[in-house]
Amino acid sequence: MSALQLPVDFHRTPATQARTAVHAFQLPASGRAALLAAFGVLLHRYNAQASILLEAEEMSAAGERMWSRSFELSTAAGTTCRDVLEQAGDFLRGAAGSNSQGGGAAVVFLDSGRPQDQDEADADLRLVVVNSKTNVEAALLYNPELFKPSTVERFAGHLRVLMSHIAADLNAPISRLTILPLSERRWIESVCDGPPRPSRAELVHRSFEARAAAAPEATALRFRDQSLTYRRLNSRANKLARYLTAEGIGAESRVATCLEPSLDVAIVLLAVLKAGAVYVPLDPACPHARMRASLEDIQPRLIITRASLEDFERLAKDLSEENPELDVQPEQTAYIYYTSGTTGKPKGAAASQANLASYIRSARERFGIDSSDVMPAIARYSFSISMFELMSPLAAGGTLVILERDHILDLDRLARTLADATIFHAGPSLLKGLIAHVTRRYPDFDGFAGVRHASTGGDMVPPEVLEGLKRIFFNAEVFVIYGCSEISCMGCTYPVPRGRRLERTFVGRPFENMSVRVLDPAFNLLPAGVVGEIHFAGDGVVKGYLNRPDLSAERFVEFDGRRFYRTGDVGRLSEDGWLEILGRGDFQVKLRGMRVELGEVEHHLRRAAGVRDGVVTARLLGGEEKSLVAYVVIDHGRDEAVLADVRRHMAEHLPDYMLPARYVKLDALPLNFNMKVDRHALPPPEAASPRVAGFRNAQTPTERRLASLWARLLGLEQIGLDDHFFDLGGNSMLGIKLILDVEGELGVVLNGMEVLRESLAGQAALCDRRLGKMEAAVSDFPADNDFEPFYFGEGRSLYGVLSGKPASQAVLIGPPVGQDHYRAHFVLRRLAQRLAAQGVPALRFDYYGVGDSLGESVDATCGRWRRDIADAYHELKRRTGAARITAVGVRLGATLLGAAAEELEFDRLVVWDPVCDGTRYFAEMSAANERFSPRWRRLFQPPPARVKGEVELLGMACSEANARELKALSFPPSGPRWSLKRLDLDSGWNDIARLGELLSDAGISTALAKMATETI
Repeated sequence: MSALQLPVDFHRTPATQARTAVHAFQLPASGRAALLAAFGVLLHRYNAQASILLEAEEMSAAGERMWSRSFELSTAAGTTCRDVLEQAGDFLRGAAGSNSQGGGAAVVFLDSGRPQDQDEADADLRLVVVNSKTNVEAALLYNPELFKPSTVERFAGHLRVLMSHIAADLNAPISRLTILPLSERRWIESVCDGPPRPSRAELVHRSFEARAAAAPEATALRFRDQSLTYRRLNSRANKLARYLTAEGIGAESRVATCLEPSLDVAIVLLAVLKAGAVYVPLDPACPHARMRASLEDIQPRLIITRASLEDFERLAKDLSEENPELDVQPEQTAYIYYTSGTTGKPKGAAASQANLASYIRSARERFGIDSSDVMPAIARYSFSISMFELMSPLAAGGTLVILERDHILDLDRLARTLADATIFHAGPSLLKGLIAHVTRRYPDFDGFAGVRHASTGGDMVPPEVLEGLKRIFFNAEVFVIYGCSEISCMGCTYPVPRGRRLERTFVGRPFENMSVRVLDPAFNLLPAGVVGEIHFAGDGVVKGYLNRPDLSAERFVEFDGRRFYRTGDVGRLSEDGWLEILGRGDFQVKLRGMRVELGEVEHHLRRAAGVRDGVVTARLLGGEEKSLVAYVVIDHGRDEAVLADVRRHMAEHLPDYMLPARYVKLDALPLNFNMKVDRHALPPPEAASPRVAGFRNAQTPTERRLASLWARLLGLEQIGLDDHFFDLGGNSMLGIKLILDVEGELGVVLNGMEVLRESLAGQAALCDRRLGKMEAAVSDFPADNDFEPFYFGEGRSLYGVLSGKPASQAVLIGPPVGQDHYRAHFVLRRLAQRLAAQGVPALRFDYYGVGDSLGESVDATCGRWRRDIADAYHELKRRTGAARITAVGVRLGATLLGAAAEELEFDRLVVWDPVCDGTRYFAEMSAANERFSPRWRRLFQPPPARVKGEVELLGMACSEANARELKALSFPPSGPRWSLKRLDLDSGWNDIARLGELLSDAGISTALAKMATETI
């Protein structure tokens, strides 16, 4: 293919000013459709949309516009190369028609999703096609302020590859087409595959035993003023391991531990590993209900607590101190760490001895951990990153320092501990407070000169945190570590450069024997710069989830001959081969480095007494860190006092880091286009703190200033003297921030326990005794709600949204059945808004009943839907007092309205079927039904003949139970009062299910509003 030399006249067209061209290739004159199809498919592969909307226009050699049209290329699942070629060919033939000169030097411009009313010169990326009588020459134009030349060069290369594949196999699904040239694929694999090494590593407890034999009197463990040598630690672990073995606890026997920070944490961990059993740490601060749920899943052979450990050690005192000679195999399960789960129960990730060996070996080799290192254990023991802190120094012959939680939250004590360490790891939230504290309290950072390694991770790390680490720990190598329990934590690492200031944070490249891939939903490898889901393969990928084969099959997938874990994280690869994390792609959030499944929090919220429904989301509440906010719909007849009981219920079932910081009472949950809960429409939480009887306002200057600091951190408007920081949504990281703010603005130092235990009045009294008074302002958070949502119907199971005030005429809107008609619901919402503006109230409702958010009792049949319509009809009349009700129905919703009208009095029925070409759509759907659902083909009847006043309405495939009811329904309904209106608009778009989020009204809601309100 030869490079394109653009004609001089072409450069002078206004549409190409301030643009840069990338040379592409020449094609035969018949290749224009293939080029258009490949361009659309490539955009689809870059953004994973189910359809691609393109803007196209043709200009003559003289620069005159000949035609301009939009084109939607369907790229839904199952689309083949032949499909996209036919779509492109049909569009080009229809667009050109009699308007095109058909050859010569005409120029076709194609933009990717140009916004409406945007000037031609503002398009960011354009495909330019110059037609001649013998061939087609093409080039890409791009905005150099938005795209690097190398990015568009890659795009052009991908376009070339894609065109060759489309031409090679017309029956191939476009989802499986390779877009990467072989050279680019090899480069990605070279930077995304960690360095190789022999897979079989020494088991971790064996490494510890070797260190104990080599240096038995070296200090292995410190806690407070206590310490243990390697010899003593090994002998105590050996005695306990032998006791476990004597009790029949060995391979695959699960041992649950529930221990406060102490020397015992390391003793028990080593003993369980030596016995070949399964270590399952639980947090003693965890609520009893959650502890019970975890234990029911674990079914442990033994539970070790501080009290039981004293009995075990007494029973084991006469056992041998020698290393037990047990044949522990690499494939045996070594540990299980529990993470948040969507079903209301935490899920346990089970790792093998080989996973653990790879985990610790990766950390030791990459960070050079040896016998000279001193490392504190900062993470909670119930999180898998704690294994890095507990076992890395012990397997290398170094010293492990056990810290209590209040030690970690006391920034001054923590800073002194780190000054005595050589290596440490901490989450970014903790480091934010620590860096601010050290910067403020230390005149210089010479005391931290002995720290040689500092790392962080577990969450997206702000660049300023890494800059702070570089500044304070000036002799240390600074790393970002990225991983999760399912890949034994050590997935990627990024060495933070010291020679320049960071503008963005990467998570780096894989550890030894680990591979990372950024893939699209069809598991295709994505090029640098393109966003996709992050997958890991290699020695760290764990065995799966305990007792969850379905979830294991979903998250651990096989392709390219390897087993990968789907992280759910969204990221991309830089041009330099560094991995960057952009957030989560699923229903999960990270709070202070800890994974939280919102589904699990909602599961317990909906089961609290007095709660009818509820959702949970993560929001900024005034600080820099996000917190959970629970939106609660209370049972009818219950008052807001029930929220206090809900708080207690949540605290009894969830650990502190999963508790909502704020509870917001709603009359009903807002809906999105498909009549399901719209999380983006949830109002901002009220800025007032929960009122209690005898509420006392702050009085003294210190109380008022302290209340202002609380309000700013918690995002609250009012703080009472009897309030407690943690009861109002505070957490350990916000507590650290409060300590820093009080010190910086009041000149007083509070400690972590005082923040935890003391009320506002108690903290103010402490401050008064120590020093300082200042004043501050209080923030204000306005509420926003412009519609009336409510529940109605039998058992208040239906959800409705009423727009407008009572009037003599009202409109009942029957949306389509199904959850994929985004555009239809968008138009119907616009319709309701337009009707309300005209003084005509309109009710949209949900057939299924969002009141049953868990989906445990949905009875989706025609009979149920007709009852729902009747309930909505009567509710609309009751709320508005309207004497005349007009119904607007879409697809099956119209059929159901017609069937329900046998018992109801509608003034008119307006039918809208959002299909541009019904005959063609019917043919497509008939073929699909014949292929996939032949036994239901009789249900799918052809549309009626097109006569004035009628509209095409198509059927649907459904369950056999509902099929019998559908057969009994007829449409159009008989009777003199029906006035069927056909919506005749040249809207320029096809089946709405193919459009995803590319929403447009195109005047449809205006036309529907006119039909619904005009005089018959």
